[in-house]
Amino acid sequence: TTLQLKNVVGEEDTQSLPRVERDVSFENILITDEHVEFLRKGLPFFTDLTDEEFSGMLAKARLLTFDSGDIIMRQGMRGRTFYVIKSGTVEMSMKSRFDDPIRTPPNYLGAVVNELTQFDYFGERALTTGEPFAASFRVLEKTRCFAFDVDDIPSSSILSKKRRATREMIEEMNRRYKLPEDYTPSYHPTPKDESILELLVRFRQIRQAARCFEFIMNMKTKWGDEGEIARRSMLASKLSISQRDDFIEVFNMADVNNDGKISVLEMKKFMNSARSKKTDKELLEMIKRANPVYNVNTDYEMTLDEFLGVMAEAEFYSLFTETFRALDEDNTGYVNAGDLDEVLGGVRDLISDDHKSIIDTEDKFMQVDYEQFSKMLLGAAL
Repeated sequence: TTLQLKNVVGEEDTQSLPRVERDVSFENILITDEHVEFLRKGLPFFTDLTDEEFSGMLAKARLLTFDSGDIIMRQGMRGRTFYVIKSGTVEMSMKSRFDDPIRTPPNYLGAVVNELTQFDYFGERALTTGEPFAASFRVLEKTRCFAFDVDDIPSSSILSKKRRATREMIEEMNRRYKLPEDYTPSYHPTPKDESILELLVRFRQIRQAARCFEFIMNMKTKWGDEGEIARRSMLASKLSISQRDDFIEVFNMADVNNDGKISVLEMKKFMNSARSKKTDKELLEMIKRANPVYNVNTDYEMTLDEFLGVMAEAEFYSLFTETFRALDEDNTGYVNAGDLDEVLGGVRDLISDDHKSIIDTEDKFMQVDYEQFSKMLLGAAL
């Protein structure tokens, strides 16, 4: 009996293509009863298949031949094939997330964690979890592999992606993909690296603050309204410790004179560093809107409390709008009231036993302007 194989289709452009492909046959030396018996009963992934399912899958299998030095699959690539080694030796290597992709040579695959020989397999974790390959596989000597495409694996196997693996199964798979305890990453931070990282962090903070200042310009602040101060103080109190520390650090960057206030001149330098140039009039308007009780004759600066208030308001507004925007697939600016209620209710259920509807409307298909709704949630003037 000869089983016809499908044409070879590479997993990724950068992986090695097999040198030879042959029919799987029960009548010649390529395939023996031992091979078939192992594939049928020696692999935990195929034991639940019926004889008919197994025979149909094997008929669609491929027998791929790789030469020494070929890389069958690289760590991080998406996989859709399960490999079982018929003969030969394959080296399994892993890199940690600390390995420097720039300084390491292109052929560096990480630490060797295992050598795979006859009847060893790989690719099972990528198919079961849906995650990229956790290791790279390089051929040490001419190797033949049985290759099973995910589309050809019956749904009764967890490798088909149609069954969910148990936590125990995944934990067992993960044990095969661990770096040695004494593994040393190829990357070692230098003072220059740390300074570059610090600059990038500072740049992110500056860009974040610049976006918040832009947000201020779009808000309709009620001048002289003590309620605005109370509302922003409440929002600032909801910031996490790390957020608050982050914002204070940004304020201190802008406060060049270290007098506890940000002047128009300091604000101008700060915005210029974020590549957001503003006129003195626009900057003064920002400071005015950050202080609801602004006095046009005396106030030309922003205090830390005012800064934290507007940063908190902008931060939470961005959180709301980004969450709701994910529901707006057509980018209309509107979402169904029912969808809003479901999202908010799901979050509320995590912290409260109150299961009442948050949006008080019976029309779940009513279109809601989610930017305006976000302002309403923050208690801001519309």
